Amino acid sequence: FKQKTAYEICACLVGSEMCIRDRVSTQSTGPHFEEATMINVVSLALLFVALAQADVYMHNPRGSNVRLNEGNTNRQNANRLFNSQNNAKGGYGVNTYTEPMKFYAGSWLTVEWTNQHACSNTNTDCTIILQYMCTSGAVGANVLMRDGLTTNKINTTNYADTNEETGKLTYGMHESLEYYHRCEARDRNKGLYLADQNPNGQNAQYTRQNAGGTRYGFECQEERDYYPYWHPSPWKDIAVLTNERDRCKFFQENSQNVMEKGHCEHNNDQASLEDKYKAWKHNNELDCVDDGHVWTVDETDHDIRAPDCLKAPWSRDNHLGNGITTAGLAGHMNHYNFTMPRNEECLEQDNCRCAIRLRYNISTTDYSAFGDRGGYGEFVDAKFNGKDKGALIKNNPTVEVGGKRLSHALNTNQIARTFQDRSHYFELKQRPEDVSPAARIINLNVRGKRGNIVQTYPAVEYDFVPTFLVARQWDYAHIQWVGFDNNPNNGNNNAEGTDGTDRNNICQVTDLGNNHCMCDTTACYEESGIEPMFELATDRHKFSYVGQDEEDCLSLEELQQKHNNNQNDIDEDEQNCAKLNAADAYFDGGLVQMNRVGSFFYMSSRNNNFSNRSHKASMEVLPILSKMAIVVTAVGGALLIGGLVTAGLVVNARANPGSGLNAFFERL
Repeated sequence: FKQKTAYEICACLVGSEMCIRDRVSTQSTGPHFEEATMINVVSLALLFVALAQADVYMHNPRGSNVRLNEGNTNRQNANRLFNSQNNAKGGYGVNTYTEPMKFYAGSWLTVEWTNQHACSNTNTDCTIILQYMCTSGAVGANVLMRDGLTTNKINTTNYADTNEETGKLTYGMHESLEYYHRCEARDRNKGLYLADQNPNGQNAQYTRQNAGGTRYGFECQEERDYYPYWHPSPWKDIAVLTNERDRCKFFQENSQNVMEKGHCEHNNDQASLEDKYKAWKHNNELDCVDDGHVWTVDETDHDIRAPDCLKAPWSRDNHLGNGITTAGLAGHMNHYNFTMPRNEECLEQDNCRCAIRLRYNISTTDYSAFGDRGGYGEFVDAKFNGKDKGALIKNNPTVEVGGKRLSHALNTNQIARTFQDRSHYFELKQRPEDVSPAARIINLNVRGKRGNIVQTYPAVEYDFVPTFLVARQWDYAHIQWVGFDNNPNNGNNNAEGTDGTDRNNICQVTDLGNNHCMCDTTACYEESGIEPMFELATDRHKFSYVGQDEEDCLSLEELQQKHNNNQNDIDEDEQNCAKLNAADAYFDGGLVQMNRVGSFFYMSSRNNNFSNRSHKASMEVLPILSKMAIVVTAVGGALLIGGLVTAGLVVNARANPGSGLNAFFERL
């Protein structure tokens, strides 16, 4: 093949193949590519069972795995919003009538996930990419981010449909309509390594992993499969977590956060969509300009700092569970502490709608595909495509071992495979006026869903996030969570309260081994010898009873009489406020300033069920200065004051030579 290009093409990891930088290069290796440069291809992912899933699931904030509000065991429509490639059983549902989560600008959010096929160990080459995007809440239906009201898929004609009763837009959408049009129009990059796969189309929706060009919402499949991508993307990079930190320089330099990305524009911005397609078709500057269009690069970067790049948390393969964090803590869920953006334009109107995206790429070391000189070495490229004897990887190959042939389960559309999860949309909010921009706000949330460990899998049971929160005195905690009212009934959906629903609360306990809420009287706290976690009794009530209206509640005696002492019916009754059944699915406890130093322990009275599930956590509030620092500061301050006083006395003595004070200093 021949493809004109005006790029230097170099390695990328997610999706495994390449990135393109917007400048002409004169390098050329291998077979001739007309005006083309060296094609560098990243490491390849190997799945040892062709139909196996190497899933990734986001647990905080709640990852959808393309779910909406369906109560099925499996999600209803994998194509609705984005291409996850995860098992259909995963993900957390969202009520279409419940308020979204709200996070303050500059606050700290612990993003948690599980990935099935290892990271940072010798079995795989892994990279995890965290990103976010936001839209204003005031934009049109062709741009506005939303979860939608139906599990049906959006398209180019129904995107503006609304529900007659609520006035809300019917179909979920993340990427904009124009972004999808550009991708559909653009030629796919034909310099990529495809193994023996043969994409069935020529635009950027057809890739090695998506050879049939299946559409997933308005997502661009080429951008999904490759990182860093070579054309503009609405997604902004948060962090790159990789096996090999010597690749960090490459990832950070080529992030769209700091690097402009080129694209072809029609020379008339009022042109018809059909004519714009003729310009958007070109994926390189030479073809674009030769066809009479404008190659645009300026101001396409996001103009924010480069993403963090860290060693990925260690996790084992064939396992969805805890690992070893980047800080070296074993037995904790994989996580990254994300500082919410402060510079989104939509914050000026305080109407930001945002989502977080998590991509997980696994690759193999069957051959040295990544180079590897920190992302700048020699790479496998399109000249290795095909099924010939010399093919690097073949579909379901047989290998001779000891004179006998052994069949291998290997699907070449799954090498260098990328998995994905995304949060439901949330709101990014301005800080309250009385909270300093310098003050730390730490988000305290709940992960998990209703059911026992088998019923929830591959999601998880309830837990607080962070489970072990360490804060400084005068920091703020933003305590909020959201649940779902239609969880699937997998084997009776074992949990407390009204069937199918998630509800949570906070009550203080004396220690993490205790399973009883404290009685919340002065005598209780004095007897236990601990301070209340919340200073105000109104706050303790708020977090225990989570906003339930007393008028909606029945007493235990009334419930027993109503249900003739049938305990199951009593537990399910929506007026049973002891089980939190009258609470809303979304609870926002607001900002609580942590002004008390000490260790505090708490649980959810509804979900903590000893021997079945634990829903407990701790909060340690440290003084701004340690005791030693306070001593050093006090001594230093005293010495400084003493020195200033002495200096003042010396000046006064010199000004009065006949004084006794001057005689004293003369003797000294």
